[in-house]
Amino acid sequence: MDAMPDKPYPRSAEAEAYRKLYQDQRWRGPFGIRQQALLRDIYMCQRCERMVVTGQRSHPRAANVNHKVPHKGSDELFFDVSNTETVCQRCHSGLIQREEARGWTIGSDVNGRPIDPKHPWNVGH
Repeated sequence: MDAMPDKPYPRSAEAEAYRKLYQDQRWRGPFGIRQQALLRDIYMCQRCERMVVTGQRSHPRAANVNHKVPHKGSDELFFDVSNTETVCQRCHSGLIQREEARGWTIGSDVNGRPIDPKHPWNVGH
């Protein structure tokens, strides 16, 4: 029988290579990008508009700071506070992960049409 991986969802080698950025003081420090984003967004999830909580990583409303444009290890995108948004754990591990996997933003306008030009329905229209 094959050995079980250390993590249920192992990260790619690419993702492991830039995990160190999350320990950088420019990100994690008391005046780092993460804290700046939380303060700017007044500790509100920018997706579901609920308050986020700190210090409880497993809580569904735990504070996450998401990169709107995936940084893929780019210092420029990673440390750009305008590329961040405060989100709760539920939105980060649900909606945002689905959007990243699909490659387009989930949502529609008042007429029911997808809002993202990259949505398959909009391509070719």
